[in-house]
Amino acid sequence: MTNPTSAEPLFSQFSPVTAEQWAAKLQQDLKGADPQDLHWQSYEGINVAPFYTKDDLPQEPAFTTVPGQFPYLRSPKTQKNSWLNYQPVHATGKGHAAIDKAVDALTRGADGIHFIMESGAAFDADYLLAQIDLAKVPVAYSVSTEAATFLHHLLTGLQRAKINLDQLQGFLKCSPILSSESYKQLDMEHAKHLLEQTIDAKNFYALTINGSHFSNKGATLVQEIAITLAIAVCYTNGIRQEILPEERIFRDMQFHLTAGTNYFFEIAKLRAVRLLWANIVDAYGAPKEAASALRIHVSTSRWHQATLDPHTNLLRHTTQMMSAIIGGADSVEVEPFDSTYKEPNAFSERIARNIPIILKEEAYLDQAIDPAAGSYYLEYLTKEIAEKAWALFQDIEARGGFMKASGTGFIQDIIKDTSTQKFKDIATGKEVILGTNKYPNNNEQHAFDPEQLIQSKQFDNTRAAYSYEVMRLATELHFRKKNRRPHALVLHMGNAIQEHIHASFAREFFTCSGFTTQVLKFDTVSAGLAAVKEMDVQVIVMAAPEKQYKDFAETFAKGMRSQHRQGPALILADDPMHLKDELRAHCFDEFLFQGCDTAEIITRIQERLGV
Repeated sequence: MTNPTSAEPLFSQFSPVTAEQWAAKLQQDLKGADPQDLHWQSYEGINVAPFYTKDDLPQEPAFTTVPGQFPYLRSPKTQKNSWLNYQPVHATGKGHAAIDKAVDALTRGADGIHFIMESGAAFDADYLLAQIDLAKVPVAYSVSTEAATFLHHLLTGLQRAKINLDQLQGFLKCSPILSSESYKQLDMEHAKHLLEQTIDAKNFYALTINGSHFSNKGATLVQEIAITLAIAVCYTNGIRQEILPEERIFRDMQFHLTAGTNYFFEIAKLRAVRLLWANIVDAYGAPKEAASALRIHVSTSRWHQATLDPHTNLLRHTTQMMSAIIGGADSVEVEPFDSTYKEPNAFSERIARNIPIILKEEAYLDQAIDPAAGSYYLEYLTKEIAEKAWALFQDIEARGGFMKASGTGFIQDIIKDTSTQKFKDIATGKEVILGTNKYPNNNEQHAFDPEQLIQSKQFDNTRAAYSYEVMRLATELHFRKKNRRPHALVLHMGNAIQEHIHASFAREFFTCSGFTTQVLKFDTVSAGLAAVKEMDVQVIVMAAPEKQYKDFAETFAKGMRSQHRQGPALILADDPMHLKDELRAHCFDEFLFQGCDTAEIITRIQERLGV
């Protein structure tokens, strides 16, 4: 049996392959295409190549360590890659119904419970203690207001139940930026009080930094890391020497992050977080071992949650959890796949709970610590993410730290710029949301009222898919009121591959927007005009060779206008550039092509239809 700690190379009978050999093979397989076309740049500004070799491995000492060694890039874990599977449970009032649900969830595979409540004052801690053994079960609490009152009730209840604080497990999250767009000033006195109350609870983390707030608003993972570190440093500076030394604060520190859909980047993100946190701990002069106490809790990304074809969320959640677990998360939680439009229910909660269980019991991801170690690509990504996050963190610190940077609008502006670019890329099709702006489910039956959902305050309008969802749901409303879907007809002319691409793009775009879409192919403009003469369509899209633009404008467009007084919207599936004004003068309405602002186009068409 192979020694797992051996440094002896495997498969020594195979000769090493150089970067030049890989490049030559790539050039051969591309058959003349430019290899540079395979390079791309992430939102973090990281240049990604089509392949990596040993030459790309970072040379810094941190990348030569093993699990359990400072700076804990490869995790402080040394035995197994264990994690806790928390089930989120929303609680209102005294929380009795939520507690009863939690009891049931614990019998069905959940390792712990994460209660999410607006106010902690009314929550019945005594009922919680009567139903769940807090000496054995990890329980977390997210409290928007009255966190100190809640904690007081909980701790006095523990005393009455004769449960020692060192037996308490879980965490408390009550960041003032939990739901605030303005990012309020961090309340140091509040944080000090919470730490004082839990000073003897060595397995309970009372200081949770909520980095997930930023990533769920569209921040890049570099921004998520840098801002989270800046908040952690802000708290440390505000609390230290008052009641606790730095190393004691670090022992109570937890980061709540999200896992997005950029699979390999998210794995590297958690490794980079631990590396950078170790640098900060070292800079404070605290014992290096204090960095190993950092706990990372990871939830699925709200930013990537979709309402349309919601079962695609299960694919996203699975890869997100894989990234978090492979990256070394200490605990995870999965949001139900239908949470954007439905109240919590047993079916979707069971599936959410089972995803981490399957990754443990069937994929055995708990058996390998840092399986990303040695991957040329992942090691490169870890280094790049760490360097860029550290640079942004230093920029925030140079601006006076998190509170001053937030007060000047810097934090808000960088996130707004990023989310705006992401929304634009989704609208142009550059960024794909499966089931929303690509490969829609044409047979989907909505289990909700579209009008009520759009108007609901609970319908999260900061998600990536939101704009597209509103367009599609507006078309659905048109269908329900008119008892028919708007009909988009794509006329495909010519045999060139480019016209086929344009026609396919137009068909998919209108299908994603909820239209009934049909493609017809013709050899001439007159044949197309004759065929659609009696058809009841609301949109006609022409995918034609450039030399036929004018023929289309003069013959087809005018012919259609003469047959239909108001007529369907006429769209060219291409970017005619310098011919746009001329084509508009010939009754042409829109130009649809990859890279255009599809959101603006469908909005104008829906307004034309009275949606």
